[in-house]
Amino acid sequence: MQTSGIMNKSPGPSASSKPVTALVITSHNGPFEQRQVQLKDMRPDEIIVRMVATGVCHTDVGSAMGKLPPSPPAVLGHEGAGIVEEVGADVNHLAPGDHVLLSITSCGACRPCLRGLPSYCRVGPRLLFGGARADGSHTMSMGDVDIASPYFGQSSFASRSIVTANCAVKLDKDVPLDVLCPLGCGLQTGAGTVLNDLKPSVGESIAVFGVGSVGLAAVMAAVRFTPATQIIAIDINESRLQLAAELGATVTINSSGKDVVELIKAATAGEGVDRALDATGNTAVIEAMIASAANNGIVATVGAAPAGKFVNIEPAEWIGRNVSYVGSCEGSAHPQTVRMTQYFPSDPLFYFISFLAHMNLGSLFLLLWNFGSKVAFRLSA
Repeated sequence: MQTSGIMNKSPGPSASSKPVTALVITSHNGPFEQRQVQLKDMRPDEIIVRMVATGVCHTDVGSAMGKLPPSPPAVLGHEGAGIVEEVGADVNHLAPGDHVLLSITSCGACRPCLRGLPSYCRVGPRLLFGGARADGSHTMSMGDVDIASPYFGQSSFASRSIVTANCAVKLDKDVPLDVLCPLGCGLQTGAGTVLNDLKPSVGESIAVFGVGSVGLAAVMAAVRFTPATQIIAIDINESRLQLAAELGATVTINSSGKDVVELIKAATAGEGVDRALDATGNTAVIEAMIASAANNGIVATVGAAPAGKFVNIEPAEWIGRNVSYVGSCEGSAHPQTVRMTQYFPSDPLFYFISFLAHMNLGSLFLLLWNFGSKVAFRLSA
């Protein structure tokens, strides 16, 4: 049956008419509030997903605090996994009942998208952080009030959500959705940056600055999929460094109160690192990463620094060292590439929480800081 560009292949009422419980931010720095919301009309290129679980990311916290868009009221969440309940008429690769992992959305029509680089979609920032579809319409409301949605094409902090179909990756039904949910962003970012942007060669070293979930994914990718011989993990949290060592880091450095550049050079016989990744977004850390690079090295930033922050570079030294500094969004990966992360060990990476017990932003931020593992919560069985 097809109505207004929507194909509901499931019996019973449309999924959009079912009640939806969401975690809503109604003011910056306020708590997440559990609210009943309504799904608006679904478009032909969208699907409705019943969320089973979702990861919690520093980006979600940044938006909730007002450091990143959108403005409240908003339903955040961009590491969802769930079951398709309804598909739009233009969606051919998915059907009701499919299990899906959600990643980033993109326009699909600009030059980067057509070149297979949706992470660098020309309208990507608006689609990810704009709190609306490209035409300004929303997918959720509370009564007569529109809610900033979709976030990253999904707004996964809800029991059900209208999702842009091109960010959904079909999974085998025997794969546990609650374990895979964070792969669509955080782990993809860390692993993808190592494999797609840095590409360490035989005998080279790689350093990872900040070993939260993104940094740990970078460590694992370097260990399992590259010929790098020295993998250095840097952090100021000892428990994170311990986990990095368990996952294969050959050197760990607690940089608290120390000259990290000198420590890295000491660990690399004075050469510096051939490849490096910053997952902190801290400009002082980024400058230290650049300073610790070997001649002809490549270093990348994946952690989002607040708008208006800058990194100091001395051109004269830059020319003589031939160091390349790049930014990497979502690991320069295509959403379909998240399948490769099934080869990562899942047990040490995930810390499941009751979100209702941590709805205060301060509590949630402490969880993200204290655990190197990925924080996630289950929405339904």
